[in-house]
Amino acid sequence: MDYNQLASLTYSLTTGGSGVTFWSWIIGSVFTILVGLSLAEICSVYPSAGSVYHWAGQLTSAKHAPLASFICGWFNFIGNAAGDAAFSSGFATMVNAAIVLNGGDSLSTGVQVAIGIGITFIWAVQNALRIDQQGWLNNLAAFFQISSTIAIVIVLFVMAPQRAAASDVFTSTYNGTGFPMGYVYCISILSTLFSFAGYEAGAHLAEETRGAGRAAPKGIVGTCICSALVGIAYILALLFAIPNVETFVNNNSGDNAPPSLVVATYQIAAPGAAAMALTILLIINLYFAGMSSITVTTRIGFAMSRDGVFPLSKYLRWIYKRTQTPLANIVLIFFVDSLLLLLQLASATAFTDILSIATFGFQVSYLMPIFLRCTVARKTFVLGEFNLGRFGVPIAIIASIWLTITSIIMFFPAQYPVTKDNMNYTVVIAGGVLILVATYWFISARHWFVGPKRVDADSTPLPPAYVEPEDNTTKDMSSEVATSRV
Repeated sequence: MDYNQLASLTYSLTTGGSGVTFWSWIIGSVFTILVGLSLAEICSVYPSAGSVYHWAGQLTSAKHAPLASFICGWFNFIGNAAGDAAFSSGFATMVNAAIVLNGGDSLSTGVQVAIGIGITFIWAVQNALRIDQQGWLNNLAAFFQISSTIAIVIVLFVMAPQRAAASDVFTSTYNGTGFPMGYVYCISILSTLFSFAGYEAGAHLAEETRGAGRAAPKGIVGTCICSALVGIAYILALLFAIPNVETFVNNNSGDNAPPSLVVATYQIAAPGAAAMALTILLIINLYFAGMSSITVTTRIGFAMSRDGVFPLSKYLRWIYKRTQTPLANIVLIFFVDSLLLLLQLASATAFTDILSIATFGFQVSYLMPIFLRCTVARKTFVLGEFNLGRFGVPIAIIASIWLTITSIIMFFPAQYPVTKDNMNYTVVIAGGVLILVATYWFISARHWFVGPKRVDADSTPLPPAYVEPEDNTTKDMSSEVATSRV
């Protein structure tokens, strides 16, 4: 349970209602697990901190490997960085919700942005600690997140004074978009995509995990399955606590809109001190989730810097010897996340679009290696310790189709009539990123970037700035970190 799921619940409730929320989660979960299985199979063969960025270069021809890795890496990095900012913003939103719940005035946007940047700085400092000093904290985070989620679900089911009828939860709809319901069914699946984004996180820590060829793939699949099951329980608990979704949404919109519809649901189910306790649990959950998210982003950033993707990569791949952490990359991630958080000062809807581009970045970066697995590398792919056998290619084809369709849906507007205030700017942001990355590629990178070192082409000339993966990585990271974002 993380901020993506909280944000997605608000989106799906106001877009399609209870029935659409539940069945979107079920459908999205099934296809996400298929995508996770395909990624896990590839990860078993190529366990690397670069994950999808590294795999895209391995699964295509040597000639096209640099471009494939370059594109995939940038999309994955942007998705991870925007995801970090989502956790920071979510933390600030929940702090504001707790203040309002306690009878205080709502914080201004500027103060919430400051809180978001402040907590991002704290997460960055924690990620600069020695790897062996982070293990106990990740174990604590995993235990707390699982136990607190179970506690919230139990409280919502037991304490709610009124419950929605099962028929309302599973079949009722609410159209707050202005579009036909057929269109609403399509865009509502985005709520599930928001929640699952980043499930390849364990692969980014593969080089710091013992038995990575088996442990990292299990982490990917385990994350998908656990998130799906926990999400079902959490969504049902929230939906059954809302007797009438239409009345609930209308009472919590416009001038009466609370900082969070989730907290408003807590107030219905467990008013008073209990609602505050549940909100505090959410805040602590977001704290741990954001800390783990920063860890993952710094690892993909380090892998790309190690291969010379970024400008000034020779500085960004520097490892601080006392802590064995990519300190320069941690500073870079903090700077990028802070810039994304500042966008909230420019537009009230800007950050919603940032959340969308985060999911789109993940989607595209997952699609590339899976598509290459079932096309270019269909006959040459060597199975690893974790494999799907004869089902590998069919599952990869289904996953590729799913990722392609849902990535296109990411650009659809959610409100009609479409205005400059409610327009989905994901296409604008994605287009801008593509233009910048393409310009960098054609002007500079294509002349020297060769991508991650291929396991089948050791003789490929490497750029002068390249550093072997073994030089700057450690091997004692516990496997718990790889699945800490569950």
